[in-house]
Amino acid sequence: MTKQLPWLVVGQGALGSLMAVQLARQNQSVQLKLRQSQRVTIAYEQSSHSFTGTIGINCPSLIFAAVKAYQVAPLLDEFRQQPLFDQSQLILSYNGMLSNEAEQLRPQDWHWVTTHGAYRDGNQVVHGGHGESWLGGMAGQTTPPAFFSQLEQALPPLHFSSDINLRRWYKLAVNCLINPYTVIHQCRNGELPERVAPAEWRQVADEIVQLAAARGRQLDAEDLLAQARRVIAQTAANRSSMLQDYRLQRPLELDYLNGFVVTASAAEGMVAPANQLLCERIKAMQATRDPQ
Repeated sequence: MTKQLPWLVVGQGALGSLMAVQLARQNQSVQLKLRQSQRVTIAYEQSSHSFTGTIGINCPSLIFAAVKAYQVAPLLDEFRQQPLFDQSQLILSYNGMLSNEAEQLRPQDWHWVTTHGAYRDGNQVVHGGHGESWLGGMAGQTTPPAFFSQLEQALPPLHFSSDINLRRWYKLAVNCLINPYTVIHQCRNGELPERVAPAEWRQVADEIVQLAAARGRQLDAEDLLAQARRVIAQTAANRSSMLQDYRLQRPLELDYLNGFVVTASAAEGMVAPANQLLCERIKAMQATRDPQ
């Protein structure tokens, strides 16, 4: 029987913290990758869980990294400098798309796509919206990896996908239809149906469908809108990650969501004016709030 690799969870973001706690509750060996070695306590529901923090990869590991899209490239650059990375498995979760994923990621890397919602309140992690998740490989692997059952038990339900990029297109669309509007309207997810004009939402979805078709993916705008409405209902009380980042004056993932739709459409000789307008509105809000 193959010895089980320990888990290394990157950072202390909401989803990473939730996964670390849930893996620990399944009696898995879990460390957190932090900027410095230290003990970290994460509170969840009525209990607290203490983790060892480590700077790098100190043994072959199952690496779970739920990070911001703009953190992916520097994280991978850091990992490539560590010899044990070649003996480790990487599970990545981030919103949006990178323009150079084929160059950045290894064929053996995995994507984890989720509709679960979580947020941090101090050292407390709150599971704000129960959803579902999908796991699939960069190379279109057709069978689940050995660690699949651990992720499934930690945060169910989990589905295996041999075409995870299709699921990522759906997630891209849902984020494009929700996140920027929560910033523009400064509201929780559940308030969006009252604030966003259906025709505007539809145009954003149509532009994503147009881009996907140019990339060989057949999506349906009504299906995307229905999925967005389901996620809004599941996470009605949540503030989107983009709204939280905006209020904390952190970098936004806009360039990897609606911005990706704009730039990727341009590369295909198309335009995406609704998505471009969303980007312009939010960047204008940032410029007004943060004058140089």
